[in-house]
Amino acid sequence: MVHNTLDRVIKSISVTTRYPLHLLTAQADLENDLGIDSVKRLEIVLALSEEFKIPLDREPRDTSIRSIQDVANWVDTLTSQSSPALQSSPALQSSPALQSSPALQSSPALQPRPVSSPRFDQPSGISNPASLRSKAVLQKRENSYGNGQYLQMSQPIHSQGPSVRLERSFGVPSTSFGRALHGRVAFVTGSGRGVGQTIARLLASRGATVIVNSFHSRELGEQTAAEINESGNLACHMWGSIANPQHVDEIFKQIQSRFGRLDILICNASDGRIGNFLELNSDDWDRAFRTNVVGHHQCSVRAASLMRSHGGGSIVTISAVGSHGYIEGLGSQGVVKAAVETMTRYLACELGQYGIRVNCVVGGPVYGELLSKFPNARSTQHHWESMTPDGTLCTSMDLANAVGFLVSDEAGGVNGSIWNVDHGFSAIADGRPLRYSAAQQTVG
Repeated sequence: MVHNTLDRVIKSISVTTRYPLHLLTAQADLENDLGIDSVKRLEIVLALSEEFKIPLDREPRDTSIRSIQDVANWVDTLTSQSSPALQSSPALQSSPALQSSPALQSSPALQPRPVSSPRFDQPSGISNPASLRSKAVLQKRENSYGNGQYLQMSQPIHSQGPSVRLERSFGVPSTSFGRALHGRVAFVTGSGRGVGQTIARLLASRGATVIVNSFHSRELGEQTAAEINESGNLACHMWGSIANPQHVDEIFKQIQSRFGRLDILICNASDGRIGNFLELNSDDWDRAFRTNVVGHHQCSVRAASLMRSHGGGSIVTISAVGSHGYIEGLGSQGVVKAAVETMTRYLACELGQYGIRVNCVVGGPVYGELLSKFPNARSTQHHWESMTPDGTLCTSMDLANAVGFLVSDEAGGVNGSIWNVDHGFSAIADGRPLRYSAAQQTVG
């Protein structure tokens, strides 16, 4: 029965996600191997509810369900506890007694575990359907665009103070570079949303054919590529996790087959736990390093082989100010981004002889979804704004413009550099903004 359940679960997941069957093995991790986020999990649960005629979407969240085999075991346990009469009875399907069966609650696989600190990616587990639907609506709003201009809808948490003037300048690509990247092929990892999405749109607006990449946010990645094409520029979407070597191999095989070249690589995809640094475990470190360092090193090596055959190219990595000093709540990101900056210099030294430039953009705190995930997000934003000379933080377009310059011919002499783009956030002396320290020294 278990084997039959597994087969039906795999087929149902394949139809829902459009993933090929060879990826959907019993051991495949829903999040790490397949990039299935909480919204897609809900779609899968609803499809399974229809397939097995059981209201699975009414079951409580269970973060222990990680692999496809876990899903099959979960479904099989629930179906084994329900007779055909129960499955066909609408009244009994909604019965609290059925949903809180002692036999089901006693199953170790179904016991919920404490929820850890939030991550950059979507939370694991099967969540409340209503909240997931609301989240899906918000995601669509955050990624809307129109009137011929790209609109980055991730606005500051509050609507008071200096950040108000930024709301009018979010995400509108500059036209000063024209079509300077025409004929070039650019691959932007993690570009289904956020900063990566803005970078992809900007490069496309300057004439590059952009490969949009997403893993956890597949629909958003496909939507981003479609919107770029609708705007009259060129883009395609390639799904896959930069942390998964097999996915990286498949992506670069597609790039080789479809384009035969690559001129620009933007190492933007990121993973890391936000929260108390002392609470990080080995899994947190593994995830962070596999994406930010190992995965992007492998992407750079593969990209370099394509760039060499066409006379060179440009690679830009993305770091964060937490790599230069302690930022409360940044967790593993500060450490792994410091490794990214060192990796940038090593790549620049070894690839320079082939005409390949490698540089890094170090972003300060950016208004948007990530900032809202920090503990005490509102007060944190206010504090960080007070630590910048102009009283504002970064927008995604600030970082995208820096990337756009570094990959252009105008930056031909820039290699192995680490650029801070943070509105002066990192210009700190004795724990205070430099403008205050300078004033004190003048008075003294």
